[in-house]
Amino acid sequence: MINVAKRKSTRGYILLLNGLLFVSITFFLVAAIIAPVYATSQAATGSVRSTQSFLVANSAVEESMYRLKNGFTLHSSETLELGSATATILVSSGSDTKTIRVDSETDGFFRNIETNVSKGEGVSFNYGLQAGRGGFELGGGAVVNGNVYSNGNIIGSGGPRITGGATVASQSSPTADQSSTGPATSTNEIAFGGNATPQDFAQSFTVSTTTPVTAVRLYLKRTTTGWMNDVTLRIVTNKSGPQPNKTTLASANIDTYQVTTSYNYLSVPFDSTVSLTPGTTYWLVLDTSTTWGSNYAVAAASNSYANGIAKVGEWRSNNGGTWSSVSPSTLDSYFDIYVGGETGLIKGVTVGQNGGDVWAHEVTNVTANGTIYCQASNGNNKACNTSRPDPTEQPFPISDGNIQDWKDEATAGGVIVGNQTYGGADTAVIGPGKIEGDLNVGAGAVVTVAGTLYVTGDITVNGGASLKLALSYGSDPGVIVSDGNIKMSGGGTISGNGGSDSYVLVVTTSDCPDGPGCGSTSAVEVSGGTDSVILNAQQGTIKFTGGAIANQATAYKISMSGGTQINYLTGMADINFSSGPSGGWNVDSWSEI
Repeated sequence: MINVAKRKSTRGYILLLNGLLFVSITFFLVAAIIAPVYATSQAATGSVRSTQSFLVANSAVEESMYRLKNGFTLHSSETLELGSATATILVSSGSDTKTIRVDSETDGFFRNIETNVSKGEGVSFNYGLQAGRGGFELGGGAVVNGNVYSNGNIIGSGGPRITGGATVASQSSPTADQSSTGPATSTNEIAFGGNATPQDFAQSFTVSTTTPVTAVRLYLKRTTTGWMNDVTLRIVTNKSGPQPNKTTLASANIDTYQVTTSYNYLSVPFDSTVSLTPGTTYWLVLDTSTTWGSNYAVAAASNSYANGIAKVGEWRSNNGGTWSSVSPSTLDSYFDIYVGGETGLIKGVTVGQNGGDVWAHEVTNVTANGTIYCQASNGNNKACNTSRPDPTEQPFPISDGNIQDWKDEATAGGVIVGNQTYGGADTAVIGPGKIEGDLNVGAGAVVTVAGTLYVTGDITVNGGASLKLALSYGSDPGVIVSDGNIKMSGGGTISGNGGSDSYVLVVTTSDCPDGPGCGSTSAVEVSGGTDSVILNAQQGTIKFTGGAIANQATAYKISMSGGTQINYLTGMADINFSSGPSGGWNVDSWSEI
C-alpha cells in the first residue's frame, strides 16, 4: 500500500509540471507573435509622424520661396502650424544670398531642411564664346576652354581646339513675311501678365508662304526692373471665335531680363521652325504667369494689321483657354514674322575634352570626343547621329534696352566733354560718368573705374597701362560701354579689382569692320593678355591675336589666331550686376540636415 501511494503522488507532480510547461510555452509563443506586431505598429506610426514632419518642413520652404519670388515679406524668424505639426523658419541673409532653415516637429518626431538661394543673374553668359550670324573663325592654335554657340558657321584651320561643345545654328532669314507697326512712340498699349491685367496676350495672323517660320520680332516693355515671370512665345492654331486653340506649333522662351522698362524691339528665334499654311489663321500667344504688382505691355496701333486681331485672356494647353477682345477692339500689336533659313557648318576643329558634342546641320573634318549630331558630314572621326533636328539661333545675352539702361546710369553720374588721355605715372579715378569723346590709357597709367562708365568714342589701353574696377565694387561686376571701337595691345589690360570673382563687362555698339567709315578696324581688337574681362560687340567683330586671353566673348563675328585663348569660368553664368536689370531668386541647394 505504501508503494502505491508514492506512485500516485509522483503522477500528481508530473501533471503539475506538464501544465506549467504548457502555460510557459504558450505565453512565449503568444509574446513572440505579439511583440513584432506591436513593434511594427509603433514603427509604422513613427514613420507616418516623421513623414508628416518632413512634408511640413518642405511646405514651409516652398512658402518661403513663394514669398521671395513674388516680392512678399519674408521675416528672419517665423512659425507655421499645420494640424499637430509645427515648423519654425529661420532666415539668414547675405548681400545676394539667403539661407532658409526649417525645423519641423510632429508629435515628437523632428525633421530639418536647409535651403540656400541666391539672386538670379541679370545677364547670363552661358558660353565661352557666342557668335552671331557672322560666325566664328579659329586659326593658328587658338583654344577655347569652354563651350561655343554660333548662329553662323564655325571654321577652323591650323589645329584649333574647343574643349567643351560646339553648336552652329541654322540661320533665320531677315525677310519679314508679315508686319504690323505704328508710331515709334506708341499712343496705345496692351498690358498683360500682372495681377491687375489679363494674364496672357494673343495676336492672330496669316502667312503668304509655306517657307518655315523661324523668328518673331516684338515691341514690348515691362513695368519693373525687378523680378518677373518669363514669357513663353507660342504659335498656336485657331478655333471658332476666333481665338487661340490648344495646339502649340512652335515656341520660344523670352527671359524677363531682356525686356526693359521702355519700349524696345526684341527678336525671338523659335526653338524649332514650323511650316504654316498660307491664308490659314494662326495666333502668336505671349504666355506667362501672373506677377504681383507688375506687368508686361506690347505697343499697339489701331487697324495696323489687316489679317488679324488682338485678344487678351489666359491660354491653356487643354482647351486653348478663355479670351476676350482688347479695348478698343481695333488695336493690333507691333510685330514682324520672319521666314526662311540657312543651314549651319562646323569645319576643321577638334572638339571636346572628356566629352563635348558637336551639333550642326553639316560637320566636316572635325575630330570630336563626344557625339556628332548632324545631317551631312565628311572627313570626321565619327559618323553623324541624325536623331536631332538642326539647332536654332540663340539670342544674344544683352538687349539694346540693357545697354541703354547702363548708358543712362552712367550719364546720371555726370558728363565730361572732350577726349580723356592718361599716360606715364598718371593715376585717376573716373565714373560713374559719361565721356563725350575718346578714352586713351597708355604708358603705364592706372585708371580706376568707380562706377558705370559710358564713352561715346573709342577706348584704347596700351603700353602696360591698366583700366580696372575700384575695390568698392567688391564681388560685383562693373560695366564699361562704348559707342566706338575698343583696342587693347602692348600689355594694356582692362580688368576687375583683383578679386577672384571680380569681372568687368566691356560693351561696344560699334558695327566695325562692316559699317561705314570702319576701314579694316574691328569693333574690338585684343593683342596680348587681358584679365577678368567679358567682351561684347553684338553688332561688330571681336578680333583676338598675339596670345590674347579673355574670360568670355560675345559678338556678331569672332576671330581668333596666334595662340589666343578664351578661359571660360562657370561663374560667368551667374553674374548679377549691381545695377541695371536684375533677376529673381535661384535655388542653389535644398537638403535635409
